[in-house]
Amino acid sequence: MDEALKLSRVQGKPLDVIVSPLYKANSYYRGKPHLQQHVLDIVDAIAGGEALPQWAYRSGIDSDDPPDRLLSRYGIMHLHLGSKTSNDLLFLMQFDDHVVILAIGNHKHFAEDPPGKLLYEFHRAKVAEINTLRDTQKLEAEAAAALKASLELESKKSAIKRGFLPRKR
Repeated sequence: MDEALKLSRVQGKPLDVIVSPLYKANSYYRGKPHLQQHVLDIVDAIAGGEALPQWAYRSGIDSDDPPDRLLSRYGIMHLHLGSKTSNDLLFLMQFDDHVVILAIGNHKHFAEDPPGKLLYEFHRAKVAEINTLRDTQKLEAEAAAALKASLELESKKSAIKRGFLPRKR
């Protein structure tokens, strides 16, 4: 699996946002429909490369005191929904050019030993599958682009030989 970035903040560039097939938010939104808009605000900011709302990051993020043990151990970032003190969290993993939204939940994952182990184990294989598929698609796109460029070059060479295009001097 591609190594998740362990940055305390989301990168300031547009990233693809992939929602894991294991992400089940509908039951969490029951009784808390306002949370859906907070999630959408975060997703829109990430996709657009914009700064996330200040309420999304935990208090003390710049001092890293206490350290975020889910992030440092597994690369799982948690973002608060609506306020820095909210117990409603969005969990995601950040990679160089994309993020994978894992789950919506609360701070219970910090009480595990080690913190976040169950969340990580539940999502690990699916995130690896997502990253492998993305890597395969990138390689296929690069190979197709290289083939197209090669064919265009051969076509130009053939046209030059037949006298249809002027030779560069």
